[in-house]
Amino acid sequence: MMLVYKVIHLAGVMMVFLGFGGLIVRGLLDQDNKKLRALGSATSGIGLLLLLVSGFGMVARYGFSYVDAWLIVKYAIWLALGALTTVANKKPELGVRLWWGILVLGIVAAISGVYKY
Repeated sequence: MMLVYKVIHLAGVMMVFLGFGGLIVRGLLDQDNKKLRALGSATSGIGLLLLLVSGFGMVARYGFSYVDAWLIVKYAIWLALGALTTVANKKPELGVRLWWGILVLGIVAAISGVYKY
């Protein structure tokens, strides 16, 4: 069962980054493509939901405390990614900053999950 959680978690990560890529590129191309906006937002949102469900499943299976420092960091990153979906849609001029900022958030989340500091 643990491998299922991990696969779902990784699929969620891929969906979040894929969705953000679409939203950011749409903004950088200076186009208001409503289909791409909806697709990017939905992909990011579903990915965030998969991350949440599979993440809590893994925490329960491994027996971690829900208030460990590394988990609080991951909660904060999850909330930030959710909020940044709106920023990507409302402020497309911030595309380059979002591109690098979201990458940094992903790296910090990966480090938190791997090292559980």
